[in-house]
Amino acid sequence: MSETDADQHLAMIAARAEEIRTGLDGNFTKEQLQRPVSRRTVHALVAAITAATAVKLKALSARIEALEEGGIRYLGNYQRASSYAKGDAITHSGSLWIALKAVPEGSAPGRDPACWQLASKGDRPVKRTTAGSTPA
Repeated sequence: MSETDADQHLAMIAARAEEIRTGLDGNFTKEQLQRPVSRRTVHALVAAITAATAVKLKALSARIEALEEGGIRYLGNYQRASSYAKGDAITHSGSLWIALKAVPEGSAPGRDPACWQLASKGDRPVKRTTAGSTPA
């Protein structure tokens, strides 16, 4: 069932529930309203609420499944010339960072807390030297 179909189904259920409520409120005298509600009316209300809840749960289940299928997209080391989408994971200065929203080119992790979330702090990268030279 598509989201549009689910919305239409939910609207139909809500309209039917409103019909039932209107019928209960408008067609009875004060004495009739003081009597217990019929089983048929109770069953109709319970059925309408159950159906509406089922439609909502199905839509939420589909959304959760779509989110879980995405997983984490690790894109390697941070590239200044690249833009990143929400949820992208990159490494920068030895740490793992997650993009919180669409990140424009040049917005480095750690400089804009609205764009990046530190996921795992690492040590500063060690500069390797070639044999025979000393580190500065």
